Amino acid sequence: MRPRPLFIENPEHDRYVSLVPDGNIEEILIKQRAKTLTILGSVSEELASKTYAPGKWTLKEVIGHMTDSERVMSYRMLAIARNEIVPLPAMDQDQYVSAANFNKLSWEQLLAGLDTVRSNTLSLISTIDEAAWVRNGTVMNSPVSVGTIVYGIVGHELRHMKVISDKYL
Repeated sequence: MRPRPLFIENPEHDRYVSLVPDGNIEEILIKQRAKTLTILGSVSEELASKTYAPGKWTLKEVIGHMTDSERVMSYRMLAIARNEIVPLPAMDQDQYVSAANFNKLSWEQLLAGLDTVRSNTLSLISTIDEAAWVRNGTVMNSPVSVGTIVYGIVGHELRHMKVISDKYL
């Protein structure tokens, strides 16, 4: 079993890692994938195209953001696991969502993209050994371990699924 990160250097990462329950992180990722897709699979195209308040993202944009964020976090995980020493940049989530045109995609396309990205994340994790799991790199000018990034992926989705449950569904 992969160890839970013991010390999180950046509060931005800790706010997600702290949401993750104890257990085998790979099993958590697999179960989360199934639960998220089941919940979102019952959402209509009409509901997916709506916001819950003026100035907020549509549900399509939230799912697109979750997908893009996991892509970025997986790249960071890959880079650090493979001994990248160059600091990795932050991600401007609003810029990414604005440039993506998620509202032009079908709900089905967005859910398929989310599913594919999680499949790729799980495949990448299977290539990471114990030494790489605890290896640190630099993201947003702070040290971060591969394990912290993986837990961050789970926590990020948990946070957004709570918002989806509370505000959209």
